[in-house]
Amino acid sequence: MNIITPIFPCRSLDELIDFYRVLGFEATYHQKSPNPYAILERGWFRLDFYGVKQHVPNQCYHTCYILTDEADELYEAFTIALRSHYGKLPTRGLPRISEIRDKKFGVREFMFSDVAGNCIRIGRKIAPQDEEVYSKEVEAASKRLSLALDFAYKSEDEEGELEKVSAVLDKAIEKDKDNHCRNLYKVMILRADLAIAQGDPAKATLLLELVRKSSYIQGQPDKFSTELQRVADLLHRLTP
Repeated sequence: MNIITPIFPCRSLDELIDFYRVLGFEATYHQKSPNPYAILERGWFRLDFYGVKQHVPNQCYHTCYILTDEADELYEAFTIALRSHYGKLPTRGLPRISEIRDKKFGVREFMFSDVAGNCIRIGRKIAPQDEEVYSKEVEAASKRLSLALDFAYKSEDEEGELEKVSAVLDKAIEKDKDNHCRNLYKVMILRADLAIAQGDPAKATLLLELVRKSSYIQGQPDKFSTELQRVADLLHRLTP
């Protein structure tokens, strides 16, 4: 048996354990002193944590990558649990969870950051049948939109970059608004999320409704269930 277990820092083990319990983890070991330490397990999934008073969650850069065939099932379980606990899906600040994304290097993945700022990335390898097939023109558009998404994902949480990211996404949408593909709708949904953060509910609502009512998506709702759920989450945030 070969096992690798990441060990992450946190400021409060009690707060951290409470968060992971929401995700279905169990504290199988909890030492309060002299050296605070906890083991959290969810089936085969194990994470270890140690307490340190000087830890600053929003300055934490600790991360790990978990490759598993259960990535989609974990994403569904975690989003349901977080939505139920917080009344909405937390996508900014701490804790937060991303959408699940097909990456160009051959994995489908998502990430979540816990209350201590530790980032857990979970992915699975994409089989050939998971990849979408487009016309030559739409494939070119999908690649352009993918670049816009990559830029946004890397920059959206950087201080002072929100306006720049929004401008890049606006330009991408305008250029390829008629090239219907998954990445177009991902860009539109992400732009709506940023519009909410910028205090522009009208723009967010417009984009989300365009996605929700798209005949391209409505013709294959099961294929776009993740995107439609994300739209529903964001529209819920816009409800007074």
